[in-house]
Amino acid sequence: MSDGREPAIAAHFYRIPRISGLIVGIWPQHPRPCHAQILFIFALAVVLMGAVGEILYGFVHLNNLVIALEAFCPGTTKAVCVLKLCVFFGSHRRWHEWVHRLRGMLWSNRQEKGQQMLVGLSTIANRLSLLLLCSGTMTNTAFNLQPLIMGLYRWMSQLPGQIELPFNIILPTFVVQQPLFPFTYVLLTASGACTVFAFSFVDGFFLCSCMYICGGFRLVQQDIRRVFADLHGDTVEVFTESMNVDIRQRLGVIVERHNAIIDLCTDLTRQFTVIVLMHFLSAAFVLCSTILDIMLNTSSLSGLTYICYTVAALTQLFLYCYGGNHVSESSAAVADVLYDIEWYKCDARTRKMILMILRRSQRAKTIAVPFFTPSLMAFGSILSTTGSYITLLKTFL
Repeated sequence: MSDGREPAIAAHFYRIPRISGLIVGIWPQHPRPCHAQILFIFALAVVLMGAVGEILYGFVHLNNLVIALEAFCPGTTKAVCVLKLCVFFGSHRRWHEWVHRLRGMLWSNRQEKGQQMLVGLSTIANRLSLLLLCSGTMTNTAFNLQPLIMGLYRWMSQLPGQIELPFNIILPTFVVQQPLFPFTYVLLTASGACTVFAFSFVDGFFLCSCMYICGGFRLVQQDIRRVFADLHGDTVEVFTESMNVDIRQRLGVIVERHNAIIDLCTDLTRQFTVIVLMHFLSAAFVLCSTILDIMLNTSSLSGLTYICYTVAALTQLFLYCYGGNHVSESSAAVADVLYDIEWYKCDARTRKMILMILRRSQRAKTIAVPFFTPSLMAFGSILSTTGSYITLLKTFL
C-alpha cells in the first residue's frame, strides 16, 4: 500500500472532536486562521460570563439548596470548560506538533490488518464522542426550552408573565429588560452551546488520543508477532545466526516505534494533567449536584433537564476513564506478547534485547495525574464517592 493513497484511518481521524474544535476555534492548527481566533474569543467570553454569573448566583442563594444547586451545576461545568479552552488555546502549537507526530505514526503502518484495528478503535472513540456531544446538546436545549415552555403555559393559562432566563445567573438589571432581554437570552443560549462544543472537543480529543495510542501499542504487538512468524520457527529448534541478526534488526525498528509511542503518551499526560485533575476533582460534585437536583426538584421539566445533565456528566467521566484504561492495558500487553514468542530459540544477544523491551513494557504507561489515574476502577470509585455525598447531604435536608 505504498501507492500514495491515504490509509483507512485517515477518514476517521478525530472526526467528531475536530468538528467541535473548529466551531469554538481551538482545533490544533498552525498557523491559526483569523476566524479561529475570533471564534475562540467569543466562546471564551460567553462561557466565562456564564461561569462567573452562575456561581455567584449559587452563593447568593445558598439559603435555598435547590436553587443554589441549579446554578452551581452548569456554573461548575462552565468554569472547568474555561480552563480547557485556555489550555488548548495557549498550547495550540504544541498540540499541532503532537497531532502531526501521532498522524505520522498511524499513517506509517499500511498493513490491512493494522489499519482495520485502528479504524475499529477510532470508530469506538468517535461514537462515544458523538454520544457526549448529543447528550450535552440535549441538556443545553432542555435548559433553553424550559423558560419558553413555562412562558407559553402561563400565556395559555392567562397567568401573570414572568421573566425567566435559561440559567440561574446574576446579570445587570438592564440586560434582562426590554429591549435587551431577547439578546441576553440568545447570548446565554450561545454560552451553553459553546460549553457543549468545548467539552465535546477536549474530552473527545482525549479519548481519541488514548485510543490511537492504544492502537500504536497494538501495532507494536502485531509487529513483534510478525517478526517471529516470518521465520517459520516451528520447523527449527534454534534460530541460526542469520535469523538472529534479522530479528535484532527488525526489533530495533520496533523499539524505536515503541519509544515514540511512549513519548506521545508522556506528552499527552503532561499537557492534560491540569485538565484531568480539575475534571476529576469536580466530577463527584457535579454528579452529586445533578442527582440531588433530580431528587429535590418538583418540576417535571427541570427533572428531565437534569436527567440529561447526569447522562452528559457520566459520559464525560467515562470517556476519561475508558481512554486511560485502554492505554494502560495495551501498554502492559506488549510484555505478554514478548513472553509468548519463541524467545528461547534466540541466542544470548537477542535474548538480552528482548529482555530490555520486556522490562520496559512491564512498567505500563498510564495517564497519571496527582491523586488520580483515569481507569474504570477510578470511575467506580467516583460513583461510590458521589453516592456517599448524596447520602450525607440528604441528612441535612
